[in-house]
Amino acid sequence: MATAYPTALDNSTQQPSPSASTEMDDSGYEHDVVHTNHSGALIALETKLGIGSTTAAGASTNHVLVKQGDGDTEWAAVPTAVPTTITVADTTDTTCSVALFESATGDLAPKSDAGATYNAATGVLTATGFAGPLTGNVTGNTSGTSGSTTGNAATATALATGRNIGGVSFDGTAAIVPGTITVADTTDTTCSVALFESATGDLAPKTDGGATYNAGTGTLTATAFAGPLTGNVTGNASGTAATVTGAAQSAITSVGTMTGLAVDGTSQLYECLTEDISGNKTPALGDAGKVFYCSQSGGTQTITIDGSISWPVGTQMVFVASNTSTVTFAESNSTSLDSKDDNKSIDGRYASAALINYGSNTWFLIGALA
Repeated sequence: MATAYPTALDNSTQQPSPSASTEMDDSGYEHDVVHTNHSGALIALETKLGIGSTTAAGASTNHVLVKQGDGDTEWAAVPTAVPTTITVADTTDTTCSVALFESATGDLAPKSDAGATYNAATGVLTATGFAGPLTGNVTGNTSGTSGSTTGNAATATALATGRNIGGVSFDGTAAIVPGTITVADTTDTTCSVALFESATGDLAPKTDGGATYNAGTGTLTATAFAGPLTGNVTGNASGTAATVTGAAQSAITSVGTMTGLAVDGTSQLYECLTEDISGNKTPALGDAGKVFYCSQSGGTQTITIDGSISWPVGTQMVFVASNTSTVTFAESNSTSLDSKDDNKSIDGRYASAALINYGSNTWFLIGALA
């Protein structure tokens, strides 16, 4: 009887067999021969099946014995076979179904659809519709809109009534849209300008009485023009000029009222204003160009220059000690005040000092200083 299978193969020593001393007429000899033959057959079958740890009782429905990578045989599901190549034959069938796959890649089952057929006798593929560019000739009628058609039309029907192309008139209802047209130079002084009611498409040219062109003078005339203008303007200009360049002083013959005007360049022009101050003062950007009368009686009046303000280069302010206070100047926010002998106070009543900005937050302090 087997003692090792199924985890290991049995051998002849594990099966009963007659001994070498058995006599032909000994009782039970024929039985031993039969048993030995059966044992040999079982051992051969075991060898053919291989060994494994699972039994048929432990397998799932429809499992089969499958050889594993280590050489054992186990009960397992039937392996899925995915062929890498298949052999096909040429067909002459006139009603072929076209093989379709429901994804571009993967292990997929081929399917078909009644809407796509192939006639092997004529080489014609038939479907409800086709999408994509077409290379080759079209036999039959076409409908819809042609974005761009090249080549020759063997037969053209339904052309627009009264259209004349190359001296040939056509009757019908469809319009002809040429890809290019030939134009000639004109000398007409009352030309109408061609207009289209959209930027692209197959459109009819139109005109409007508000836009004309004089080919004799090269002048385009319209009620108004919108957009930037490059070139010279002859005549008067009205409205607001955001920026004017190239206006030389000799070309400006009349100037209206200018209030608070600053001219950016090597100098600054400001409206001349005066202000009476009786206490400390931190000038603002709008104080540029002013003359300040420091009218406090006694004590100290401090003028602080704020470096956080973006002062234009060339900004000037004048301070006059109009009373008995001591007027002194101070710096803030990285401001630099440069003065003779580093003096920062006005030297007595009716004396004066001026502040001049000469670079970012750097100022000259000049005048009667102590």
